[in-house]
Amino acid sequence: TVWRMRLQAMREPAVLFKDKINFKGPGGGGFLPHQDATAYATDSLATRHISVRVAIDHADESNGPLEVPRRAGTHRQGIYPNKHGVIEPDIEEAIGPWMSLVLAPGDLVLFDSFLPHRSFTNDSTRWRRSAYLTYNAAGEGDLHAAYYRKKQQAFCDGSAGAISINHDFGGDIVKP
Repeated sequence: TVWRMRLQAMREPAVLFKDKINFKGPGGGGFLPHQDATAYATDSLATRHISVRVAIDHADESNGPLEVPRRAGTHRQGIYPNKHGVIEPDIEEAIGPWMSLVLAPGDLVLFDSFLPHRSFTNDSTRWRRSAYLTYNAAGEGDLHAAYYRKKQQAFCDGSAGAISINHDFGGDIVKP
């Protein structure tokens, strides 16, 4: 179960830090290379997070899957040089090559908040939806509400990107 996996990954009890569903429809934009730790306010909130990605739809090369560096250990290098959370282009190249995570509905991926990752535009005619459950160590406190207050403040004061605390969204905002 997700409960046991997150406990094993954190090596201590954990609590929900953030939850979301990403809806990437046909033509939907990707995310520039980033580390979630830069958006999770690791300076003032929890210092480490484990995210559980639950694939709702198939993710493949054509619909903008999550990509991570192929080289092991890139999540152990701390925060990479970045601008507003987006990893600098020379660093993006240096930590490559990158690999796509091809997933079937129901597949789970666990990753640390320091793991660099990105995605590209959904060039298919299919949706790519994913649920993300992000946890922090229970010993650092229940910070779910504090994270969302910090995120709301970033939007209010103009420091946030288009849809995130980071400026990592590589697409266009679609308005009805």
